[in-house]
Amino acid sequence: MDVEKKVKYIYNISFDLADISKEDRCPMHDWYNNLIDKTFNQLDLFDVTRMLIQKMFLELAVLKAISFIKENPFCGQRYEGELLELLCKLDRCYLKKYTIELKEILRDALIKNKSKRQIFLRIF
Repeated sequence: MDVEKKVKYIYNISFDLADISKEDRCPMHDWYNNLIDKTFNQLDLFDVTRMLIQKMFLELAVLKAISFIKENPFCGQRYEGELLELLCKLDRCYLKKYTIELKEILRDALIKNKSKRQIFLRIF
């Protein structure tokens, strides 16, 4: 994947915020408009969390989520462990190719931080 390619080009999206009247516009429209103008490297935790919740661009969201949980397995936008929990709720087809990587991340996290063990037990 080209990490410098914007989301709108990866998914061949044509969206113009100007087509939505100000009365009909909501924060989700603004976020979406900003999101599709970002590259993979520009996606932040908020973007990835919302992408997973909205089930949008899941291949991209999963890949970026894994990069976040490698740094901090307990990261989340609203609460600790949220990103990992959202990944666990996805259909397995999105996670299959990352199985080994995810197992390593979880194993290392449990070893490094036993106090967070309850989060993992609740998720799994």
